[in-house]
Amino acid sequence: MSKELTYLNSDGFTVFTSQFLKNRGTCCKTACLHCPYGFTLKKLGLSFREVKEEDFSQIESMLQESSQSGVDWKPFYPENIRFIIIKDHVCGFLLKNHIVIKHLFLKPYFQDQGLSREMVEAYLF
Repeated sequence: MSKELTYLNSDGFTVFTSQFLKNRGTCCKTACLHCPYGFTLKKLGLSFREVKEEDFSQIESMLQESSQSGVDWKPFYPENIRFIIIKDHVCGFLLKNHIVIKHLFLKPYFQDQGLSREMVEAYLF
């Protein structure tokens, strides 16, 4: 999947992947959703949203996409699980305790943008 250059989002728009943007060779500084150069993160940062019971299917779907469907995330619910948001788009979720992220799960198209556990922790804590 990391070699794909574009995909259609839920609204039917074509979105450039981080691979497409890397192939271009330079950052255009327009805060692309999948910017591999860090510009979007520096400009807009990350935000977080609490997970609700109606979000359970979305979490299960993300785990299946990342081939980690066996992870038991429910003991973390509700206070220690958060969706990770970039530009109003859920890019993954995290499981935490009071001082560190225990597990970080990113949707496939967001896995090649430098979103490390340490970087996400810097925005969260």
